[in-house]
Amino acid sequence: MGSYGMMKMFEICVMGFWNREEDWPKWVRLQTDQERKEGKRREIISFTPTVLGRLAYSLDLATAGGSSWYRGRAWDWAAPAILNQHAQSLPRFQFFLQSLVFLIRAFLLVDVCESILASRTWDTTRPQPLTGDGIPMLMQLVFATCVCARTMVGTSFTYTFFGMMFGLVMNTPSTAFPPMFNRPFASRSLAEFWSSKWHPIYRRPFHQLSSGIISLFIFFSSSSSQKTRILARRDVKIFRSIIVFTLSCLLHLLHLKALPTDAIHPYPSFFNTAGMKFFLSQPLGIAIEVLFVRPFTESLPDRVKSAVRRGFAWAWLLWSGRFFADIWFARGLLDHTERDIIYSPVRGILKGQWRID
Repeated sequence: MGSYGMMKMFEICVMGFWNREEDWPKWVRLQTDQERKEGKRREIISFTPTVLGRLAYSLDLATAGGSSWYRGRAWDWAAPAILNQHAQSLPRFQFFLQSLVFLIRAFLLVDVCESILASRTWDTTRPQPLTGDGIPMLMQLVFATCVCARTMVGTSFTYTFFGMMFGLVMNTPSTAFPPMFNRPFASRSLAEFWSSKWHPIYRRPFHQLSSGIISLFIFFSSSSSQKTRILARRDVKIFRSIIVFTLSCLLHLLHLKALPTDAIHPYPSFFNTAGMKFFLSQPLGIAIEVLFVRPFTESLPDRVKSAVRRGFAWAWLLWSGRFFADIWFARGLLDHTERDIIYSPVRGILKGQWRID
């Protein structure tokens, strides 16, 4: 939450000065399925130019991640998954039940992941407890998958709970709390996973920053041929991914540096090797995907093409996810004292250990 607040403040108070008035964020009306099929343009909703109108605009912009507290609208810069929501909000009780089912499933998934992770004692004095402790590759991938799934569910859990309670108590529209993740396991490529399937918390400030850097780079390019090359969509995609993941790497390393250290959890330096490997390997994977995987598979049958592209994306994510898991283990974020659950059905059934002490 603190990180989100810092990035939101930077996005609105700093990046906002770079925007022209016509580029300021705007509300748009959510469309029905029929309107989307007909290709109608989204209707822009203007705010009332009064003190209260500007206050409502500012609060909604500052507290919503692309969705809106107002029924039937969203922000024009929101992710496609948010903009393509159905205009009709779910009934209050249906939204409550849907959220409750998600929370129960999330609890069970976290229990399974924590049970697997707790099956081993981790040497957190090592800078890389997972990849540097002689664990077989297959088990490294299993543990890394558990860490990443636990992270994803943990990010969604609190968000979904508050959305459920806001909807139940205050009748907040369900469109104000769209799913935090847009079916990430259905990703067809590495670029799609990070650009539209993973959570959008930092997407807009990173996109604005990367756009500014790309614009400056193009402006100061010495020749028109360089400008033409940089403006190519493929190259911009790769260049943007390098900028975004470098910024994301620095942000996450700052968070990790602020965590307390002790004899069991020594922190080697700000430039943590595992953290840098994970974040900076993502633009490398996207570059390989754009330059080699996509051209190579373009002429293949649709099923084979989809399978190869998905296979590459998930192989890369699982391989690099091991370094992400290293960070969590080394910093003590997965110690036995760090519990997300108190009662464990999985360990209760298997070991008779229902309460996690």
